[in-house]
Order: sequence, then structure tokens, then C-alpha cells
Amino acid sequence: MSSPIRIVAALATLAVLVAAPATASAAKSSSSSSSKASSANVQVHVDKATKAVKRMNRYARLGDGTAVAKQLKVARSQSAAASKMARQMAGNAGTGTQNVAAAQALTLAGTQYDQLVESITAIVDQVSGQVQALVATAIAPSLAGKQKIIEVLTQLLDQAPAEAKPLIASIIAALSVGDANEVVNLDQALDAGSLPSSITGIVSSALSMATGIIDQAFAMVQSIVPLLPTAVQGPLTQILNTVTSTVGTIVPGVLSTVTGLIDTILGSLPFVGGTSSSSTGQFGLGGLLDGILGGGSQSLPGDIGGLLDGLLGGLFGGGATGGGTTTPATGGILNSVTGLIGNLLGGLLGGQSAPAT
Repeated sequence: MSSPIRIVAALATLAVLVAAPATASAAKSSSSSSSKASSANVQVHVDKATKAVKRMNRYARLGDGTAVAKQLKVARSQSAAASKMARQMAGNAGTGTQNVAAAQALTLAGTQYDQLVESITAIVDQVSGQVQALVATAIAPSLAGKQKIIEVLTQLLDQAPAEAKPLIASIIAALSVGDANEVVNLDQALDAGSLPSSITGIVSSALSMATGIIDQAFAMVQSIVPLLPTAVQGPLTQILNTVTSTVGTIVPGVLSTVTGLIDTILGSLPFVGGTSSSSTGQFGLGGLLDGILGGGSQSLPGDIGGLLDGLLGGLFGGGATGGGTTTPATGGILNSVTGLIGNLLGGLLGGQSAPAT
């Protein structure tokens, strides 16, 4: 998950989408601005939740359990409110522009849930007593809340404008398998052996749930790879095919590396960081994707992250977003990328998966 600064950058793209040209029917619909379900109001809830999560993390470091519990309650309620409103927008969307607006709102809410999940899984072994129980029991419903947003985003793909589908598909992939921080956090908390027995069971169950969600997401993301820019389809398919053919559950450390590869590839897309609607119809969603991605290369061993960044940067040097004929130069870069990924995965998955249960 990205830093709060990157999330703020993602939030800034809201104004761009609201200002994007709309059809006559969309304009008529937007005239009913009194509706509570709007991107602006989703942003309000996300802002409040983000502040609460920051405070919760700070109070956890300071050992103030009472304040942690208070901020956890705010973060959960505001995250849930943002999600409910974004999903309501998706349910009411009737035009391409409205579907993109709903996708933007869902992305904001999903990014917030991702931040919440990463934070509570990181502090569950930093607090104690009743507060620790509150944090531990908040993990499973927060994971479920994020998953619900991803499911609605996936449903929006069919109704979204063709030019927006690569961006929305990339956002779904990033939210689903862009990192495994919660899995690593929970695994480390259990490995430390300091959790009370009553909490160990809750955390262990949450770890199984988090790992299962990512395992299932690999297969789901495979189905939307054809919607992504052509140049990344090969590397992503290579990763997903390798992972989904692995017998058993991948151990957390390896899972983190696999998702780091995916994050690095998605982060190379030419529309990541885009904040305005352009002739290619990016609708400002690239900035939202930029808010989700970041840091994936840091989980890769050695200088593989830097090598991939360099290769992928060369791959998209021309700014193409998909389709067309692969030139010899591009083919050579792709071969280098897939070769690097193949060597890394071959070494990692050679006997490093946990037995199926």
C-alpha cells in the first residue's frame, strides 16, 4: 500500500472527473446535486478515515490504548460510510460518465480500506488487553469491506466506456493483488509468539482469510488481463499462470515478492499518475491508480526492482497504451522482462509453497 501522501495525490483527482465533459443525460442527472451519494461526499468520509488511521498508528506507537480504540472506531465507521456511498453511486449509474465517476469513488473507498487493513494488521501486536481484541476482531470485517468494493468495481467493467476499461482493470488488479502487506503483518505477529492465546486464534483466522482472498484474486485478475495494455499482458500472465499452478498456499514472504512484481509492472503503465481527461479518454483515473501503487519494487530481492523499472520504462518510452504490432526492440525488452520474472519465480516457488490444508 502507498503512503498517505500518495493517497492525498489520488484524492486530488476527484475535481478532474467532476469537471470532465458529460453527456446531456449525465448533466441532467448531476443537476440533482442534493443527492448524498456523490464523489465529493465519498471524499469527505475518506479524509476523515485517513486522519483517524494516522492518529491510530501514532497512538499505538505511544502506547495509548484508549485513543487507539477511539480512532479505530472512527476509521471503521468512516471507511464503511465511504464504501456504502460509492457502491450506491455504482448502483445508480446509468451512463458511461456516471460509471467512471462511480469507479473513481469506489477506488477512493477501496484505497482507504486497504490503508485501514494494513494499519490494523501492523498494530495488532503493538497493543494489549481489550484494545488488542478490538483491533484483532476488526481485521476480518475490514478485509471483507475491501473485497466488496473490488467486486462492485469488477461489475462496473462491462458498463464503463471502452477507453476507461484499461484503467479500471488496472485499479482492480492493484487493489486485489498489488501487495500482500496484511499477510506479512499477520504472519509476523504470529511468529513473534507474544500474542495471548485468545488473540492468536483470531489473528490466525484473519491470516487464512487474507491469504485466501489473494489466492482467489490471482485467478480473477487473470480474466481481466486482456483489458490491460498489450505490453504488460505477457509479464502479468506469466506471473499469474505460475502462481495459480502452484500446489498449496504460497508462504507470506514469497507472496509479498509476487505481489511486488505485479505492483512494479502496473506502476510502469504510461497512464499511472495521469490527472486529467485527455484525448485518450483517461478520465483522471490514472492519478487514482498512482495512489494505490508504490513500493512494490522494494519487496523484490537484490536489484531486481530497479532492473524491472528500467526495462519497463524503456518498454513504455513511447507512451503507447496498448494494441499494435510489437517491434523487434519492444520484443527484446519483453523477453528480458519475462526472463527476469521467470528466473525469480523459479527460484522462489521451487519448494517454497506451504502444503495445502
